[in-house]
Amino acid sequence: MTFHSNYALSCIISKIKRDIGRNYDFCRAMLCLSTKLRIYTSLVQSVVLYGSETWTMRKVDSDRIQSFHMQALRRILGIRWYDKVSNAVVNERTKLPDVPSLIADRRHSLFGHICHLPENTPASQALQLSIEADTGTSPAADWKRPPGRPRRNWLQQVEEDIGLYVGAAQIAGRDRSTWRTLRPSAGQAQQ
Repeated sequence: MTFHSNYALSCIISKIKRDIGRNYDFCRAMLCLSTKLRIYTSLVQSVVLYGSETWTMRKVDSDRIQSFHMQALRRILGIRWYDKVSNAVVNERTKLPDVPSLIADRRHSLFGHICHLPENTPASQALQLSIEADTGTSPAADWKRPPGRPRRNWLQQVEEDIGLYVGAAQIAGRDRSTWRTLRPSAGQAQQ
């Protein structure tokens, strides 16, 4: 899913807020924090991030999802709008990773999975064609790029996440041990 506008993202977030807003009893319930966070990650976060490994996100989209995430965490912690509590303190209390880093990890996993596939599978062939087109090889002799600035594509997002050119990332993706060290959250503690 590519967000060409904020409409799709707004629909996802508003549906979650509407459906869970009525059933946010687990936030007020006498449950320990770890149980509330497990409920949040399994029921709310999994719905919001469904299919996120295929998204090409803009900064606005990333900020909007992160804002929703922080609002939910503040509600779970019982922090009101007039309490002066920074996002860093909320992150420290919950110890949950930021949503953009979760999406980058998922994107990284999908790219690695496609790199491991045999070369005759359609997903592997599509990735190879995308990499060739990204490097300047035209798909056909008479092909011309449409006018205007090209949209940011999924491969550019992967390059930004990993910090490698996609051709080099594809080669590294074939070796599992090397690929795991390139994971965007490899330096962070896993939950």
